[in-house]
Amino acid sequence: MYQRSIKHSRVKNLYKFASIKNRATLTLESTLEFNACFHFEFSKSIEFFEAQPVGFHYQYYGKSFPYTPDFLVSSTLGRQIYYEIKYSNEASVPEVMHRFKRKQRSCSELGMELRLLTERQLHKEPRLNNLKLLHRYSGDSKCNTQIEWLLSLIREFGVVTVRDLLEQSKLTCGRLNKLVLIGASQGLIQFDLDAIPFGLGTELFIAYE
Repeated sequence: MYQRSIKHSRVKNLYKFASIKNRATLTLESTLEFNACFHFEFSKSIEFFEAQPVGFHYQYYGKSFPYTPDFLVSSTLGRQIYYEIKYSNEASVPEVMHRFKRKQRSCSELGMELRLLTERQLHKEPRLNNLKLLHRYSGDSKCNTQIEWLLSLIREFGVVTVRDLLEQSKLTCGRLNKLVLIGASQGLIQFDLDAIPFGLGTELFIAYE
């Protein structure tokens, strides 16, 4: 196995992602890795994710090379999966993909799976910006009483838009949006992340009922 450490340098910017799910702050080496964290953080099928995990060696043209995947993800079903994050144009380079196949083979021999994620998957909108909104409010837990009241109001409607709630609640738009996003970041309120950018037309419903 192989352990790589991340260090500051003049040519590489490091990024920090505060994860409520992991109860830790992750250090990332690129904006792609940083954006991948938003997807992992709010995926219901992921229990835990780790950046720059312990890696392994793979064979390429008779030589052994060390490799550290970008992420190790633990699913709610107990599976552990490595992820490599790349731009699509880089992933389309034959040598890069050839090396990736060799990494997958070595990973499989260890009883693990290695997957590739590109910016075409990570940067899909409006999902990414909606996830970033959820993350912005994920650490706020000071409005539990108002959120319970909001949940009861949404429950009466079944499915309701933010605009309709604004008319019914008498709250300001900013205050209502904050309560909705706190509730959504906690998994209490749901909306379709792929439908539209979060706003007055967003349809809300109660989760797990």
